[in-house]
Amino acid sequence: MREAANWLGVGAGLSVIALYPLFLHGAIVTDLHAGTAMALVLVQAAATGLLVGRASRRHRWLALVAAATVVALSWHSTHHGLLAAAALNHAAIYFGLLALFGRTLRPGNEPLVTTMARKIRGSLTEEMLVYTRRVTIAWCLFFAGQLAMSALLFQSASEAAWSFFINILDLPLVATMFLLEYAYRLRRFRNYAHGSIADVVRVFSERAKP
Repeated sequence: MREAANWLGVGAGLSVIALYPLFLHGAIVTDLHAGTAMALVLVQAAATGLLVGRASRRHRWLALVAAATVVALSWHSTHHGLLAAAALNHAAIYFGLLALFGRTLRPGNEPLVTTMARKIRGSLTEEMLVYTRRVTIAWCLFFAGQLAMSALLFQSASEAAWSFFINILDLPLVATMFLLEYAYRLRRFRNYAHGSIADVVRVFSERAKP
């Protein structure tokens, strides 16, 4: 009974995570009640603060600046506050990921994907070393592209189009990038043993811890 309850709780949590971007997108493109909009603003501001604080303990003051910016905008307009909160949250995620992957490409460091591959399978061939470095670079370009596209749409497109990109297309784009690379890797290195997707997620989660 307890195990079933645990699985039910996990399922409910995942459902909330999956549905929240849809709800947030709906909140941005429609006129919500001020109280509901403010609640969403606070949730987004809290999420941004946690992301920034978790990514860099030395720069937790940035979380306070982000939260103060959102609150200040919300005081003028809850809609503007909601836009700011969504934009900052998206930017915090992808700036953090870009920094996480990018700093491992500096001289003297091992590329992040190389480190992950080594933890999963052990020794790597020279070809694998080259490939995993290129995959690390590809992910950096993907993260930078997310940030650039968000900024471009925010400046030149409608709020609905921008929100659709950062909320609705966000996770599907990440999943597509991951699955395409994984499928290509299986084909290119078909004669080698590979870790499962669960192994990749586990190792990345461990590596991403502050």
